[in-house]
Amino acid sequence: MPSSSNNETVFLKIGFRSSEQDGSLTTIELFGVPGKTSSTGQVDSSAQIKRFFDDLIARAIFRKARLIPECDFKYLKIWLYDTETKDAERGYQIPPIDESDIEITSNVPFSKLELIYVLDNKLTGREYERWAKIVRELFTPLFFKFIAPPELPSELANIPFVKSMKASPFGKALEMVNSTLDPYNDMKQNLFYNALIIQID
Repeated sequence: MPSSSNNETVFLKIGFRSSEQDGSLTTIELFGVPGKTSSTGQVDSSAQIKRFFDDLIARAIFRKARLIPECDFKYLKIWLYDTETKDAERGYQIPPIDESDIEITSNVPFSKLELIYVLDNKLTGREYERWAKIVRELFTPLFFKFIAPPELPSELANIPFVKSMKASPFGKALEMVNSTLDPYNDMKQNLFYNALIIQID
């Protein structure tokens, strides 16, 4: 169990099992999920955080894998990765990335997820080409899951008129509509990572 004082953020590994009836991919493990230590010493993530990662990453990948007939992946490890954070300050370990790994860059406007790295599986020739094609088809749609409306620049957000509009009944109603349309909007706006590192086993 990670050592920490009560209510200090710790980073956990959580597992997901596919509920799909067919498809070879059955298990996804996610590393770097934020959690807390309770007063009883138990370490866990909130139900909301688990649901967020289940809906936006795990379930999305399980469904897509089932729709790709040639996808024979069985087990994935995924690390949440902030490209701006130094390794010593991260709070958990990530695997090293090098030029042999696949880098998928987002071309989706307003996506808070910017990069996906898929660790090299040491394949060559046609085997590699087939694998790389499946990788891109399976993981590229994840960028769409992390779209969040753009926030106002801080210099505009602090103008008295804008602040009063946000506090007005209209502003509150608009905020409520956004939350209804996307219950994860606030969590997307406050992501602590901008990339994923994926290992396929």
